[in-house]
Amino acid sequence: MLDGFRTANYLRLDRDQLIEEIKKFILENKKAHYKILVGTDSEYNEDQVDFVSVVVVHRVGNGARYFWKRHVESKIFGLRERLWHEALLSLNISQDLLKFVTLDKRINFSFELHLDLGTTGKSSSVVKEIINLIRGYGLEVKIKPESYAASKIADRLI
Repeated sequence: MLDGFRTANYLRLDRDQLIEEIKKFILENKKAHYKILVGTDSEYNEDQVDFVSVVVVHRVGNGARYFWKRHVESKIFGLRERLWHEALLSLNISQDLLKFVTLDKRINFSFELHLDLGTTGKSSSVVKEIINLIRGYGLEVKIKPESYAASKIADRLI
């Protein structure tokens, strides 16, 4: 799940390079507080769905780096199915990422999974179900308006 992410400058990274870039950014300033965020957004483009997932390393109060990955599906999704697919992509990326990043005890961070869902509007019917699934894996989850990794960063890359 971690292969194929790109930097903001479109440089393609394999899993090991992605992990090293994250660690390097955090180790530049060990005194800062860091959040690692994962989120996915999607959009229909003609007869396919374009999913964009992001990993954001936020140096709280002092910038961030992001990495992104595009995944295109030619399958037709209903809204509910598409929202579940976004959440599951983010969950799988999060699990893989945390497995490798937590191995380095020199880095400290908090983690959040950001969902492009809200309690009002079309997505409200699946919010509780998806949040419960994510929390069942022991992950902190944010929804709109706090889910900026999915609703702002990934959204702009589609």
